[in-house]
Amino acid sequence: MATVTEVKKGLDDMATIIVAERQAFALAKARISNASGNLGLIPTQYADVLATIDAYTPTGAFETLAQDEKAKLTTEFQALKAAIDALIADF
Repeated sequence: MATVTEVKKGLDDMATIIVAERQAFALAKARISNASGNLGLIPTQYADVLATIDAYTPTGAFETLAQDEKAKLTTEFQALKAAIDALIADF
């Protein structure tokens, strides 16, 4: 059985861990919110590039490659944005 001193130290140690993890949680939440915001800027920041790619008629390798890469990035972007926004909704 623990002594009074050991109990007090154990309680203090638990409180220290809880404070540290609460701070880590707050930092993680802020970082995740920033990630969502950064991703949300992509369609606006790169609107001209995206519109140009959308207007391409794939007559050459570059145009075809750009359209293929855009399609892959769009899929990855949508999945990541959805996952991040779901985490934010759970906070």
